[in-house]
Amino acid sequence: MSESLLWQRLEHLRPSLPRHINIQRRHYGDELWYVLHDKSNGRFHRLSPSAYRLMALMDGRRSLRQILSAAEQPTQDETAEAPPTRGELIELLQYLHVADLLICDIPPNTRELFVRQQQKSRQAWMRLLLNPLTWRVPLGNPDRFLTRLVPLGRLLASPTMGIVWLIVVGYALLQAGNHWSELTRGQLDRLLSPANLLLLWLTYPLLKVMHEIGHGLFTKVWGGDVHEYGVVFVLATPLPYVDATAATAFPEKSRRLMVGAAGMAVELFLAAVALLVWLAIEPGLVRDLLYNIILIGSISTVFFNGNPLMRFDGYHILCDALDTPNLATRANQQMSYLLQTWGYGVQGLHSPAATRREGVGLVLYSSAAFLYRLLVLVFIILLVAEHFPRAGLLLGAWLVFFQLLLPLGKHVRFLFKDQALAPMRRRSIGVTVGAVVLLLAGFFYLPLPLSTRAEGVLWLPENAQVRAQSAGQVAQVLANAGDPVAPGEVLVELHNPPLLAELAFKQAHLEEYRARYQQAWNEDRVQAQLYAEDIQAIEAELEHLQHRVNNLVIRSAVEGRFALTQRHSLVGHYLEQGDVIGLIIQDEPARIRAALTQQEVGLVRESTRAVEVRMTAEPGLLLQGEAGAEVPAATVNLPSPVLGAAGGGRLPVDTADKAGTKAMHMVFLVDVHVPGLARGNRYGERAHLLFRHPAEPLAARLQRHLRQLFITRIDL
Repeated sequence: MSESLLWQRLEHLRPSLPRHINIQRRHYGDELWYVLHDKSNGRFHRLSPSAYRLMALMDGRRSLRQILSAAEQPTQDETAEAPPTRGELIELLQYLHVADLLICDIPPNTRELFVRQQQKSRQAWMRLLLNPLTWRVPLGNPDRFLTRLVPLGRLLASPTMGIVWLIVVGYALLQAGNHWSELTRGQLDRLLSPANLLLLWLTYPLLKVMHEIGHGLFTKVWGGDVHEYGVVFVLATPLPYVDATAATAFPEKSRRLMVGAAGMAVELFLAAVALLVWLAIEPGLVRDLLYNIILIGSISTVFFNGNPLMRFDGYHILCDALDTPNLATRANQQMSYLLQTWGYGVQGLHSPAATRREGVGLVLYSSAAFLYRLLVLVFIILLVAEHFPRAGLLLGAWLVFFQLLLPLGKHVRFLFKDQALAPMRRRSIGVTVGAVVLLLAGFFYLPLPLSTRAEGVLWLPENAQVRAQSAGQVAQVLANAGDPVAPGEVLVELHNPPLLAELAFKQAHLEEYRARYQQAWNEDRVQAQLYAEDIQAIEAELEHLQHRVNNLVIRSAVEGRFALTQRHSLVGHYLEQGDVIGLIIQDEPARIRAALTQQEVGLVRESTRAVEVRMTAEPGLLLQGEAGAEVPAATVNLPSPVLGAAGGGRLPVDTADKAGTKAMHMVFLVDVHVPGLARGNRYGERAHLLFRHPAEPLAARLQRHLRQLFITRIDL
C-alpha cells in the first residue's frame, strides 16, 4: 500500500494517550531525549524530540492531519528542525500501537500495518528457541515483600554502610592475597567433584536471591516500584530475578548506577564475610559451603554479572555510565546500517550513531559482544560434553543451526524479499556471496600462527645429583667445587658411629650363631636347621648394614664438574638419607623437562619448528631451545611439584598426594635443550615454553580439536 493512499485512510483518526504514562526530559550526552514510563507494566520507551512533539499533540481531539500541521511549528523552547513527515507519524502510530500506548480506532482496512502485536507471542517463543539455555518464568509481584524491607534498604543505601562495605571488602582482599596459595591449592581441583557439584548447585541460587533482593531494595528506597519477580533457568539451574527497570526513571545517574551495581555489591560483601570465616574454621562441610560462596560471590559475579558484553548488570551499568540506552540494540543497528549503506548501496538510511566516534564504538561493541557470546557458548558446550557427551552434541548442533545457519537463512530471505533492496538486489547478493566466499576461504585456507604453551623445569638426570645414600655426619669433603671428577671418585666421607656399632654388633651376633650351629650339628640336627635359618636372616641384615656403611663414602656416578648446592660448610653437618649435597655438571646443554597433556603432545611431537624459553627468574630474557627426546610412556608423575597446581603450575594434581607430583591425568614428558642457558644452581626452576608450529588454517585446528574431543572426552 502506497504512503499517500495509507495517509488518506488514516488522516481523520484522532489518537490519544493513556493516563498511566509519565514522560521525563533527559539529556544523554549532548542529545536531548524524552523517556516515557508506562506505569501499567513498568516499561520504558525513549523518544526523540520530534516524536515527543507529535505525541504531545495527541489529545483525542486533533486529527492526524491537524497534528502534523501543528507539529511543523516548533515551540518557543525548541529550535527549528525539519518538520515531521507523514511516514514518520505513521511509524510512530505503529510503535505506540505495538507498545499498547495508543487509544484510537484503527480502520479495518489498515490493520495489516499493526500485525506485529499478534506476533509478540510468536517472537517470545522464537527467542526461547534461539536461547534454550535461559528460560524465564514470571512468578508474581514482590512489591509488598520489598516494602516491608525498606528500613533494611535504607540502611544498605546509607553512607555508613558504604564505608563498612569498603572496609570489609578491602580487608578481605588483603587476606585473600596473604592466603592465595591456600585458596588455590587443592580447592579449585575439588570444585567440580561430584560431592561438591550438588552443594554448588544449591548454593548458587540462594546467593542470587540475595543479589536480586539488593536490586529490589535499592530501587524501592529511591522511590521506584518492583512489579515482577520470577525464575530464570540457566543450564537447568533455577536463578531468581526481579524487574528493577523502574530505576530507569531516576533522574540522578548515580542512583541508576547504584541500582545496577547493588546485586554485585551484596554478593561481594557476602563473599568477603565468607572468606574471613573460612580462614577461621576447620575443614568440613561448612568450610566447603563457604568456599563456594567465596567463588560465586567474587569471580562469578565480577566476570559474568559485571561483564558489559553480556546483558547482565555490567551491561546496564555501562549504558547508564555512557548515557547510551539500548547499547546492544543500537550497536547491531549500526552494523546493519554500515552493511546496507556501504555494502549494498542503500540510500536514505540513518545511522543510530550521532557522531563518527560513537559509530566506531558501536561497531566495536557489537563485534566484541558477538565473539564473546560465541566463545562462552563454545566453552559451555565443551564443559557439558566432558560430563554429558550426548547433551554436548545436542548443544553443538543447536549452536551451528540457530546461531549460524538460521541467521544466514534469514539474511538470504531479506536479500530476496526486501523491497528496499530491489534497485540494488544484484549488488547486494554479489556482496553477500563474495563476503561468504572470503570468510570460507579464510576459514579453510588462510594460515594463521600456531603455537603450544607449556611449563617445564630446569632438569638434571638423577645420576647427576649427589645424594647422601646413608645418614651421617660429614667427616671430610675430598672434592672442591668446580673440580673435575670421574665416575667412582670419592667426593664426601660421612661418619655414623651408631651405624658402625650396629654393624659390629651384627657381626658378633653372626659369629655367635655360627658357633651354636656347629655345636647343634653334632647334637641336634633339627635345632641346627633352625640356627641355619637364623644365620641366613642375620646375614641379610648384615649385608644391608654393610651397604649402608659403604654408602657413608659418597662417590660420583658420572663424569663432570662437582658443584655444591649447600652455601655453608659441609664438615660437621648432619645429612639425612636422600639429602642432595651437590651436582655433577656435565658439558651438555642445559635441559628443561616439560610436561604436556595428551591434547598437546601430538602437535609438539609432529610439527615443532622452534622452541622459545623464558625462565621464571628472568622473564625478560628470551632463549631459543631445541626439542629433544621424549620419555617413551605417559605417566602421572610430574618431574617437579612446581608443575602442578599445588606448586603454582598449570596441571591439576591429586590433592591426596602430599608431594604434589601426582597429576590427575596422564602427561607426557619432553626434554628441551637450551644451549644458551647459564645453569648455576638453578636446577628445579620453572620455565615457560612456547613451541612454534607451522601456520595452520582455522578449519584444520577445528578438525583436530573435534577429533581430540571425540577421542578423549566423548566415548559414544
